[in-house]
Amino acid sequence: MNNLPIVNVFEKPYELWEEREQTLEEMRQSGDFHRRVKVRLEAKICNHIDAAKHMLFKTVDTQLERFIKDYLNQSLNYKLMRSEMPSKTPKSLSDYQRIFQSSSFNQVSIDINNYGKVLSDGQCLFHGGLYPIEAGEAFITTRPFSTSFCPQIALRNAEWAGKAYDAGEINLIVLRAVNPQTKTFCFRLNGADKGHEAEVLFAAGAKLTLLRKVKITDGKAYKVCSQGRLLEKEIPFYLVEADIS
Repeated sequence: MNNLPIVNVFEKPYELWEEREQTLEEMRQSGDFHRRVKVRLEAKICNHIDAAKHMLFKTVDTQLERFIKDYLNQSLNYKLMRSEMPSKTPKSLSDYQRIFQSSSFNQVSIDINNYGKVLSDGQCLFHGGLYPIEAGEAFITTRPFSTSFCPQIALRNAEWAGKAYDAGEINLIVLRAVNPQTKTFCFRLNGADKGHEAEVLFAAGAKLTLLRKVKITDGKAYKVCSQGRLLEKEIPFYLVEADIS
């Protein structure tokens, strides 16, 4: 079985800078009226763990999301990964991304197993959601399991529709493929409604093994109630590390 190539979105470090507008003199010297001046390095991210910590503290970083998308668009390994997928996304998988109907989960897993491929050892991805501690240190997924190359997308998914509010905590999970057995489907980045999610979807049956769960900070969670009122509360934000196979 041919494994997909490793795609490391932090192959080149991501840097976030505090910036300011140019002075008139600087504009005259540079000849570029739109350039901003770097003042202070706020963050330098070289790996997935640091990226998850950064997102839990900052919660929003559109520059990081753009950095990852630009990397994927230029990455030879990502192009090779996508080339292993069918040129036309199977209908069940396209519908899964757009509609997310539980009634189709079984067919989605069937099509991932038919058309997808297995990741390579060491591939890292992100998932946002409550890690089921009650299931023990390891558990087997019973439905398709969504992951992303981007921690901001994963964090938004953890918050979506008040999920984090209801759970009482946020878990941003860094997943590392170890002896991978479960097939995955790498979705198209461009030309699809949800392409920005940079999604890699596992078929049901993936085994997740908890390595560690560490509280990083506290933050706000929100939920819109049935009367349209916005509910808000403070919850712990956790970094979770897990192996997936």
